[in-house]
Amino acid sequence: MIRVPADEIDILLLDLLQDDIMLNSHPFKELGIRAGLSEDEVLRRLKRLKKDGILRGIVPTLEPGMISPFRSTLVACMVDEESMKKVVAIINEYPEVSHNFRRDHEYNLWFTLAARSREQIDTILSEIREKTGIPAEAMLDLATVKRYKIDVRFPLRSGNDNKRGISHGQD
Repeated sequence: MIRVPADEIDILLLDLLQDDIMLNSHPFKELGIRAGLSEDEVLRRLKRLKKDGILRGIVPTLEPGMISPFRSTLVACMVDEESMKKVVAIINEYPEVSHNFRRDHEYNLWFTLAARSREQIDTILSEIREKTGIPAEAMLDLATVKRYKIDVRFPLRSGNDNKRGISHGQD
């Protein structure tokens, strides 16, 4: 069960995590400076937010095309409700999968996959189909043809000055 953050400081931290985080030996110290907290307090709160199921993880978002020769694809699958948890668990075993999400559609499970080559993507998708029993015709491989920059943020504080929201534009 997901619980609401305990206070406004938790919400502030969640907002700050969606902005750029300094890549140095003490990124949480830098985050603490921005939030008016010690590094230890930031770490304590983030651990609690993770334990409470509010924060799943803190991961970088890398641009596959910028880390040559990586390739990426968006995959849409038709998964019956009874198998959903099992299929998601299998997909999440692959470090090449950055995230997945449910959709209210015939293709109800979508995930992104980035790998060193098109061949590796094909191999992973074949393994996923074999392990999950998803037939090839129930899995759409929507390989990246043209890249668009989409910056999605979810401001949690009312009056937050983070107005970036969703922006579209070609890289």
